[in-house]
Amino acid sequence: MAGDFGIAGALADPAEAERFPILRCAFEATGSPAWVMRTIRALGFDHRHGFHLELGLGTDRATPLRQATESALAEGAADLIDTDWISLARHRLAGFPIAAVFPYGRIMGGMVVSRDGGITDLDHLRGHRIGVVRRQDKNWSVIRAACRQSLGFDPAAEATVIEAMSKTTLVEWLEQGRVDAAVVYWHLVPALTETGRFRQLCDVLDLLERLGGATAPTTFFSCRESFIARQPAVIAGFVAAYRQAVALLRSDGAAWRLAAASSSGRPDVAAGLRAAWCRRICTDWQPEDPSALVRLFERLKALIGEEALGVPAIPLGAFSLFPNL
Repeated sequence: MAGDFGIAGALADPAEAERFPILRCAFEATGSPAWVMRTIRALGFDHRHGFHLELGLGTDRATPLRQATESALAEGAADLIDTDWISLARHRLAGFPIAAVFPYGRIMGGMVVSRDGGITDLDHLRGHRIGVVRRQDKNWSVIRAACRQSLGFDPAAEATVIEAMSKTTLVEWLEQGRVDAAVVYWHLVPALTETGRFRQLCDVLDLLERLGGATAPTTFFSCRESFIARQPAVIAGFVAAYRQAVALLRSDGAAWRLAAASSSGRPDVAAGLRAAWCRRICTDWQPEDPSALVRLFERLKALIGEEALGVPAIPLGAFSLFPNL
């Protein structure tokens, strides 16, 4: 799996790069973190903050246990990835010593349905074919919990759920009519809805708020504990470069369009994509974030059960807080 991640972009000055410690980052080529990383590299924010970002971009394939980027970290091919708080908990309890070092954002997706398919509310999911990337995907867990809480049913029990194991494959299934509804990653929603063939049934971020997770980030930049202990200055430099890149992308529409060009496409898609990104992105820890995520996890577990989440609790050490960053 680690071999699926190719290095993105040639070095402008290899000799200059050798002056800095290397931070190897692995992200999905079609994922939104790559937009920020490209900005960091293109404008030299990494060197400005004392490290060299080596950017590996690759597949979105998953296994029942790990996303491709998580496998790259586990196999030693990367130092930093992004992952959600429930996956982080599963990995730690399975003996994979990974910890969050900084939030990326409230990264939740959406459920998309055909405009002519007759599904106009979550209550209409009964009896339909629902496509998910993985059954333990955080988005699907939140949708299930929201349905149990507000509508009194679990769509996992009253619909046919099909795992795609790839977000690209899932979108293809939706377009081909192989599923009636698809739980897709947030940045894929605008391009689907702008075709006129599909509509967003729900933004999972809105459902998260109903469950008490209104402000807490759900996805984090994460590293092995050994790397955190060995390279705290590199991580601090990464956080500074990340904040600088996000500030630019928030304020400069042209810079954002350039960074997200592969995903934004038409101007009408780009506008929706940027609005959704700005709503989700985070640039700081809040002191209450770890405890808020534990409470959210416990709420999900109470509604859909421990087996659905694949882990009994959020273990100690999942969040590596850097008070001086």
